Amino acid sequence: MAGLFDGTDGLEDIREIYARMEANCPDPWSNSKELWKLRCACDISPNNRSPETMLEKAAAMLAENGYMDEWFNQCPAASGITDSSRDRASRVDLVHWLPSEKRARLIELKWESNDPPYALMQILRYGAAYIFCRVHREQLPLRGRPLMNVRHVALEVAAPRHFYAGYDEMARLARMRQSLDEFAASKIDGFSMSLDALAFPEGFRLPFRNGRDVKQQCGTHRLTAESEYIRNAFANLTPVWPVS
Repeated sequence: MAGLFDGTDGLEDIREIYARMEANCPDPWSNSKELWKLRCACDISPNNRSPETMLEKAAAMLAENGYMDEWFNQCPAASGITDSSRDRASRVDLVHWLPSEKRARLIELKWESNDPPYALMQILRYGAAYIFCRVHREQLPLRGRPLMNVRHVALEVAAPRHFYAGYDEMARLARMRQSLDEFAASKIDGFSMSLDALAFPEGFRLPFRNGRDVKQQCGTHRLTAESEYIRNAFANLTPVWPVS
């Protein structure tokens, strides 16, 4: 059986991505208890030096300790739908759930890996997987998942400003937004999706050297200067290419 994401690399039109997913999995089914489950996965190796992992785990720890309400990480987007190892590893870095507004943000974190075009297509694939799962939520089953009942999902890439240096993706973003807006509304009544490339504040730097630092500074019940710095950075993300 093909994996849900097979053949979707490089596609920037969500209609094409979704059509490929339907062809890959014409009769979707899953017994996974993790699919689109909101959780805080805080474990990190003391020697882990990956900027993206350190930032993600810092946010999860702050959420776990009550300093970033309704933030979650490592949300499985295709778990159990197929046996593909790629699908099992497909997880949204961060989710910000806003229950009072019936909306959610799916966030792909970037620091040094890949590039802005790839990052935009990556988060778009997760958006297509979300729509796929919501359309088929009775078979999967997903009716009880909070994320399956929102009215709006914001797809976001979040990265330091230097990640975007040398790229102008305004035209690509406009094309992707148009197909996304039309497709989301056509598949789910009263539902919409948006897409943004966001940057952390100018001069933002990680206050960690490794996973040990992350745990010491963010995995605590008190708000440290470093953890407040991280929380404020997420609260002040701004669009890189505002497209009307």
